[in-house]
Amino acid sequence: MGTLCVLDYEPRDLTDDEAFALQTLAREVMSQLELRRAIVERDEALAAGRRAEQRQALLVRELHHRVRNTLAMVQALLGATARSTGTSGEFYRSFSARIGSLAKTQTLLTEDYWQTASLRDLALKELRPFEESGTRRFVLDGPPVELSADLAVPLGMALHELATNAARHGALSGPAGQVEVTWDHKTVEGVRKVQLEWRERGGPPVRSPEREGFGSTLLRNVVPMQANAQVEVEFDHEGLRCRIEAPLVERRLVPEY
Repeated sequence: MGTLCVLDYEPRDLTDDEAFALQTLAREVMSQLELRRAIVERDEALAAGRRAEQRQALLVRELHHRVRNTLAMVQALLGATARSTGTSGEFYRSFSARIGSLAKTQTLLTEDYWQTASLRDLALKELRPFEESGTRRFVLDGPPVELSADLAVPLGMALHELATNAARHGALSGPAGQVEVTWDHKTVEGVRKVQLEWRERGGPPVRSPEREGFGSTLLRNVVPMQANAQVEVEFDHEGLRCRIEAPLVERRLVPEY
């Protein structure tokens, strides 16, 4: 740490008292240095403890928020599925599939502490069952985009409904059909937005449904309301097309480690 020097014009020897005094002074200096280091370590530990408490409080708040939103989504799924199905078997299959899709989205979110989910992963979790060896049934194309929980949940449900409809009535209901999902992001008036397009090709001819089911209700009403999104659905003769544009949440509620 340093050196203490005692200088004179003539060589001398230290007496026992003088040596003891120097040793006492050295010990005092070391005590002060150790005390100062202990104070710094204490302050750092206290600051780390406060950061941990703040992060825990934020996690609890985010968890409460997610649980409330999830229960509200489940309640909405229950009511809408009951209204759009005619038999108990049909209700069970549709409701179970929608709850399963919701659970997969929540799994993606909890892997990042209820923060964000990859848009590619959201699309892949719905289309992976149609991944066949030697045949490309779907194409995913877009840059890395992380979606906040409040956007990931309704968008994940929208992708589930689009995939389910494609499997029952659209491009994925036949052997030659294909689904293309593309996305990008842009800045509009200082707000970053994600743009997603779902396009089907090679399936049976498409026509507008005679009645609006749960999928159409979700796309036209729920997603715009929950995600402040703009949704366009076109029943093109060659295949259904759906465009979704929604603002991205830039700030993470829970800080990084």
